[in-house]
Amino acid sequence: MDVRDAILNRWSAKKYDRNRPLSPDVVRLLLDSARRAPSSYNDQPWHLILGLNFDETHSRILETLSQYNRGWAKDAPMLAILVARVKYTFEDRINPAHQLDCGTFWGFLNVQASGMGIMCRGMGGFSPSLAREIFEIPEGYEPLMAFACGYPLEDPNQKPRRKIEEFVFAGRFGNPIVWEEE
Repeated sequence: MDVRDAILNRWSAKKYDRNRPLSPDVVRLLLDSARRAPSSYNDQPWHLILGLNFDETHSRILETLSQYNRGWAKDAPMLAILVARVKYTFEDRINPAHQLDCGTFWGFLNVQASGMGIMCRGMGGFSPSLAREIFEIPEGYEPLMAFACGYPLEDPNQKPRRKIEEFVFAGRFGNPIVWEEE
């Protein structure tokens, strides 16, 4: 599957086949693709706490999720918490792009997963403070989100997307771009 097809076929599943584990080779491929995301000064601020195939870490990540998310995420063979290093490694100052860089990492992982028939769903419904406590995440690192990945047990649920002209402006904010006809 090419990149465009992987993007067009991506969606956020909520029902996963708990009987189809993700092999270490598959997970390594997902992570290798994600780690190739661009980042400010190539500082790569992303870190993951990874629970795989219902191991102890998977159970502990479930504890950090909201009750609603716990209900469906328990069947996903891969659960993770994405954590950002807030400061650059080469100097003592905040990396203003740490969240964006980690979001790009997450996006690359999603596209790779979609191309393999694996679906991922991000979750803001988790407790960063509980994640920090359970996993002993030190100061200077920010738990950003939790996510689940696995083989879906449901039909694709593509949600509508806004038109490009609704979010791309020319001249000033709010002035929709007008495309010249070729």
